[in-house]
Formats: sequence, structure tokens, C-alpha cells
Amino acid sequence: MDRTRPIDPQTLTWLELGEAQRLLIDQFPRLVFGLDLAGHIQWMNRAGAETLGFEPGELRGQPLIGSLLRREEVEARAAMLGTELRTRVPADARVFSARLQRGLPDEHDWLLRSKGGEPRQTRLSLGTLRDAHGVVTGLIAVERAAETAIDAPIAMAHHDSLTGLPNRAVLQDRAEMAIQRAARAGTQIGVLLIEFDGFAALCEQHGPSFGDDLLRAAAGRLHFELRKTDTAVRLDDGQFAAMLVDLHHAGEAEMVARKIAAALAGPVNTGIEVLHPKCRVGVAVYPQHGDQLLRLLEAAETALAQARTEPGAIVRTADSAGSAAA
Repeated sequence: MDRTRPIDPQTLTWLELGEAQRLLIDQFPRLVFGLDLAGHIQWMNRAGAETLGFEPGELRGQPLIGSLLRREEVEARAAMLGTELRTRVPADARVFSARLQRGLPDEHDWLLRSKGGEPRQTRLSLGTLRDAHGVVTGLIAVERAAETAIDAPIAMAHHDSLTGLPNRAVLQDRAEMAIQRAARAGTQIGVLLIEFDGFAALCEQHGPSFGDDLLRAAAGRLHFELRKTDTAVRLDDGQFAAMLVDLHHAGEAEMVARKIAAALAGPVNTGIEVLHPKCRVGVAVYPQHGDQLLRLLEAAETALAQARTEPGAIVRTADSAGSAAA
């Protein structure tokens, strides 16, 4: 097994840790450990235990805060997150999930204490662990080495650097699991394709920095409108996609699409003027419009193309002639 193969926490975000994943983690040459949602250490790989001077399994069940991390470190991180996220973040285990809950990556330098009490500066990247049903069961922390030409693409492999949203590869992984779950439960899935009206022209008129501001604002508004179980991703050319899970009827997807369209049409301050962008949303629903992500995206793209030709259309559902809205 290749001991130098990088591990990205986000690749484990929607997977249970099976035998193959645990073997890979145990062979990883840097620190990797798992936490439950209360912040207790559940396991640690051999390299991590050796680096910090512990026996394998010695820290199992111990709180991370107080064993490896000083409370002062956690309080400082909580204050930093509170300023960044503009909300109070308690100085407890919630500091490890505050960014992840908002769909943002979390990478931070921590001073970990070895068994002998010596501080060791360690850059940890955090990700969520979920079971086969998509339920969050804990967190995984991976030590990052100094970034190299090899590490840089890995770090960006699953998230968009501008908005912090997951990318299409993550959507594909999550869609496969969501479709399997929906087939078992008899539920439906909504796939939304979202675009700003005249995005390229707006960037030409106001400059590329305006486009970046608009996309970042859209990402934040999407995150606010969606549930934690849903997924929003950034695609190419200023487009976004969203996947809505556990729906009971197709009308729910269209209702959420209208809420998103209204939210994204809110004013955007460019620093020079306030603009009111317009967006359109194409909607497709599993299983009516396809049983794979690609087919659902194609159906949503067809609906979006139809909305472009219909005066005043904002939301259109695939194969539903009466769903255009002014």
C-alpha cells in the first residue's frame, strides 16, 4: 500500500469507515483521528499515536479538549469563528463543526500536546463522517503537511475555492447515495439548476470582481435556504446546482426553487451601486425525470432552456408546461 497517498477528509464525508478506509488511514504517515459529536476521541492512527507519544488506543474515549488541546486554544478558536461567521460559537466541541455545518471547509493550526506535555503545532483539516443513511456520526481530523505541488490539487479536489461550496464530483457521490436511499424509502429527489440572467454581461459591465461577489453572495444565500441534508454546488459559468432529498411530491422541489430564486434576486452591493440580479431555475425530480444524476441535470437544463424563451419565466419544471412563473 502506498503510504504517501494523500487523504482528504472530504472524500470521506459521505462514507462509513469500512475496512479498506481504516487500513488506509492506519498506514497514513501523518496524524489522523476520529471524534464523536461531543468531541471525544474515538480512534487514532498509528503514526499519530507514535508522534504524540501515546500507546495505540490510549486516548479512546478521552475528550480532545483537555487531553490534546488546551481550553485556551479552543476559546481563541471560538472567538475567531464567532467573528468570521457572525454568530456566537461556544468554546466546546462545536468549534470543530461550526464551519462544516455551513458547508465551509475547516483547516486550522492547533497546538496539540504530546503525552509529555510538549506543544506541537499541527495543521488539521476537518471533515464530517456519515453513515450509509447520510446521518452525521462524527468528525475526522487529518494532519496537513506543508503544501506541495502534489497537495495543492488534492486540497481543491472537492470544494470551490471562491465560494467554499462542494463541486460536481461531491454532488455525484452524494447523488448516488441519495438515489439508493430514495429508492428504498419511496421518496423523491429534486435537482435544481440555477443561473443568473445575463451573468457574463454583468461581469463585462461591472468587472470580474463583481461576478465573484455575486457568486459568493449566492452561495451564502443558497446555504441559508437549504436544509442541512440538501446539497448546493457551484458549476461552471456562474451556474449552481442543488439537490433536495427526502421529498414526498414534486411540488416541494418547485416551492424550494421559488424561494431560492427570490433569495438570489435580493440586492447585491458592488461598493459602487446596488444591483438587483435576476435568476432562473430549472427543476427535475427523481424518479419522474431520470434515475441518475446526469439525466436529472439534463432534464433540469432542458427546463432552464425553456424558461429562457418564456417571457417572465423564473422557475420551470421539466415536462411541466404550467410551471413557469412571472
